[in-house]
Amino acid sequence: MEVWVGPVIVAAFISSIIGAAGWFVTYRLTISLDDRRRKEKIRDFQIALRAEIRSELKNLERFDLDRVLADVETRYREEEGFSVAVPRLAKHVVFDAIAKEIHILPEGVIDPVVLYVRQRQVVESMAQDMRDDTFRTLSKDRQLAMYSDYLGLWKSWKQLAYDAERALGSQGINSSDADLSDRQSASE
Repeated sequence: MEVWVGPVIVAAFISSIIGAAGWFVTYRLTISLDDRRRKEKIRDFQIALRAEIRSELKNLERFDLDRVLADVETRYREEEGFSVAVPRLAKHVVFDAIAKEIHILPEGVIDPVVLYVRQRQVVESMAQDMRDDTFRTLSKDRQLAMYSDYLGLWKSWKQLAYDAERALGSQGINSSDADLSDRQSASE
C-alpha cells in the first residue's frame, strides 16, 4: 500500500501545482486584457471628445464677437423694436454619451473638459433666458447689456474649448490618430 500512496500523492501535488499555475496565467492574461480594453476605451473617449470640441471650435472661430456686438448695437440704435435673437446650440452628443464614465479619463483631461462643458451649459442657459418672452420686455440698454455678457461668455467658452482640446492632445491623442481611426473605420 505504501508504494501506491506515494505516486498518488506526488500526482495530486503536481496536478495542484499545474492547476495553480494555470489559474495564475489565466488571471494575468485577464488583467492584461482588461487593462488593454480600458486603455482602448480611454483613447476612444479622448478621440471622440476631441473631435466634438474641435467641431465646436470651428464654429466658435467663425465669429468675430466684437464685430457681432458692434452690429447688434447698431441695429438697436437704428431699428425700432429690434430685439436680438440667439440660436440654440447643437446637442453635445459625445459628452452626454460618456458623462457617466468620465472618471476613467486621465486626471489632466477631466478638469479642462468639465470646465469647458460647464461653460457651454452657462452659455446655453443664458441663451435660454434671452429666448424667453420677458427678455423682449426689457429696455434696449438692458437687452444689449445681457447680449454683451452673453458674448463675453462665448469668449470664455472658446478659451476653455482650446484648453480642453490641448489637454486631450497632450495625452497622446492627436489629429493624425483621429484621422487614422476614421480611415480604419471606413475601410472595415
